Amino acid sequence: MSNQYLPGDEAGGDEPATVRALGELAGSVETGTVPYDRLVAGGRRRRRRRRLLTAGVAAALVAGIAGGTAVLGERGRQAVSTVVAASATDVAVPGSAGGTATPKAPGARDPFNPTRVKVGEGTANGHAWEAWVALWPTSPTKEGALKQAQLIRAERYAVNPDVKPVRQSDVDSNWDAGIDEVNYYYTVDGKRQADDSVHAVSSPGGYPAAVGGASLGLKHATGIPPVVIEGVRAEVAKVAVDWKTGGTTEAVPVAVGDSPFRYYGVVAKPGTDAAKITQYAADGSVVSSTDSWLRTS
Repeated sequence: MSNQYLPGDEAGGDEPATVRALGELAGSVETGTVPYDRLVAGGRRRRRRRRLLTAGVAAALVAGIAGGTAVLGERGRQAVSTVVAASATDVAVPGSAGGTATPKAPGARDPFNPTRVKVGEGTANGHAWEAWVALWPTSPTKEGALKQAQLIRAERYAVNPDVKPVRQSDVDSNWDAGIDEVNYYYTVDGKRQADDSVHAVSSPGGYPAAVGGASLGLKHATGIPPVVIEGVRAEVAKVAVDWKTGGTTEAVPVAVGDSPFRYYGVVAKPGTDAAKITQYAADGSVVSSTDSWLRTS
């Protein structure tokens, strides 16, 4: 299972305890690939409603972020790569069953045509890697939600035959018109890899909540270190990952369509986990800091 979590918040009162508890719970989850059927089965709607409510109390988010550029790199010993990521709404997706995202009119939200953004890229062990986020806007109907789930599953199944079919009962019990889906995945030398992750995320104008991250590439070997993709609150201007063996990887999150979150992707430092992940606001102040969730080895 890929490592998924709710980012923490350092607000006062009773909120930190709630978020710390969520972080400890998520930190116990084993990393790897998350089959989509497991994400939608077993009453996900009830769980994510509670999760959205809890995280929303601890986070004040700004919706409708547009544009953005990210520069990622590693300082210190054993640098893996220097990478640049740019936001886009009409991009080719090498090795993806989804092909090229269709351009959309401003404000258009098509549940069957995701917005794809490359949120990180670079080289590692002589291979080119790219981190991608596909934002699937919520469907206004259950019928449309089933079609969307089938489209997401088809993309994933094309590179991972272990992904199981979507059932009507899953959609009937878990569909929510106020929640989008984001699919994290990555390519190596232009080919989409088997490990990916699907997350529920608040739609624009909905109740704000955390989105989470994943370490991809722990289950299926790809010839490069795992790729980390995370969604963060809109006010996060920079993320710094300090590695246990030294060195720091920095990333600037970018916008993905009209999602009220920003996203980034980095490649892990070989042979080590993160000692700390720190999120910074544009003025340099710390938005949050954690040492509990990221596993990459």
